[in-house]
Amino acid sequence: MRLHLVYILVLLSSLGFVRQKALGQPSPPPTIGQEPGWNVLTPPYLQSSPVDGFTFEWQYFMVHDAKRQFTGSIGYVLVDPRGRLGNITDEESLSRWKLPVSLMPSGASLAIAGRWSDGSSFSNYQRFANEFTVSSQTKNFTAKDSQREMFATLTEETKVNALGGAFRLEGQTEDVAWDLLVTPDWMDAGADQLGAPFGPVSGKDVGFLPGESWNVHMQWPRTHVEGTMTNRKTGETLPISGHGYRENSWGRWNFALDGWVFSVLSDEQSKVQWAWQTYHKSKDMDWLDVRFQDQGVNKSLRFFAKDNQLRWKLKDWFYHRGAHQCVPNAVEVLAQNDDYRIRASYELTDAQLPMLSNATALTRIFVIMIHTPIIKGSIENRKTGEIVATFAGQGGGEFSTTRSLWSDIKPEQCEHWGQRFRKEYSQVPGLD
Repeated sequence: MRLHLVYILVLLSSLGFVRQKALGQPSPPPTIGQEPGWNVLTPPYLQSSPVDGFTFEWQYFMVHDAKRQFTGSIGYVLVDPRGRLGNITDEESLSRWKLPVSLMPSGASLAIAGRWSDGSSFSNYQRFANEFTVSSQTKNFTAKDSQREMFATLTEETKVNALGGAFRLEGQTEDVAWDLLVTPDWMDAGADQLGAPFGPVSGKDVGFLPGESWNVHMQWPRTHVEGTMTNRKTGETLPISGHGYRENSWGRWNFALDGWVFSVLSDEQSKVQWAWQTYHKSKDMDWLDVRFQDQGVNKSLRFFAKDNQLRWKLKDWFYHRGAHQCVPNAVEVLAQNDDYRIRASYELTDAQLPMLSNATALTRIFVIMIHTPIIKGSIENRKTGEIVATFAGQGGGEFSTTRSLWSDIKPEQCEHWGQRFRKEYSQVPGLD
């Protein structure tokens, strides 16, 4: 019953029962993410909208230590910055009517999860509702919870674009503290151009409410990471040196009623960069970007499912009690165009953990499964039949969806439920 009440509150608020200005305004047009600071603080997002309260942006980082001392992800998140659907104490939000309870984790948040070398894992979501600073002029992010001695900072050490720059990531949550310097690696792989592989992708068909849209920019598909991480449970501080991934995503989208799957791999030995994303309701945002070498020539390709170039299977579903939902244990992704056929797969049996939060009504009904799999695959030249590259290595990704109302679900029921996420479109010839 509580879940149903949350759905009703979400729909009422998003359809305009929360007092806003200019409710007829559409969601802002997609931009390509070249703003100097946080995209959702720039003029297009300053216009009110029926879905203003579902404004999100995050800077997302993967961290994979070369010695496997840690593998996981860190996300610096800005949500509903004007406090439409959540209680924050900025001057503007104090001057107007607000909901009596927070639906959204409005303000700043930090999400961090991963595994240590001893096999132990953690997952922390920290909301900073009242003590945070962000800007439309820089990508810096500063947030703290003084009472709990927790903080998160993101500092643009040098100007960030597809070809360069540097971020310093610092923070402390219940289980972990970190100080990391992140810079782009394989600098010719990134792109700022709309439509280019690893450049931004925009979709207006996400979610269920008028005006929702979402943008994803895999601006640094491979990064270099140096620094330290401290396991606060053991007190051990570990040197970190390895690779990762950085993504900037933003828009207005109630993803608690939708969701996504994605995974990323970069293989140092084969020089393959592979990055796949799919959004449950969308067709505009189901794609795969790949970079590799064929006979010494760099190839950067993009495959869209809506063009019948890509399909996938999420398999071996089971009920995860911690997540309170069915989740897959294996994934296969297959793509081809006239020139190349690309296959990839990974197992999740010991490589996933739930990110959960009780911060607000909406976060309680949603789960993000953090994935840290070994991803393997091959790239075939269809014209010659030659396997031009095989790839394998530490990858990362996520699966997210609304949590179940049921306390247990049989495997066969999970398999049936999971078919909705296959979205194979028309069958791609040769990919059986």
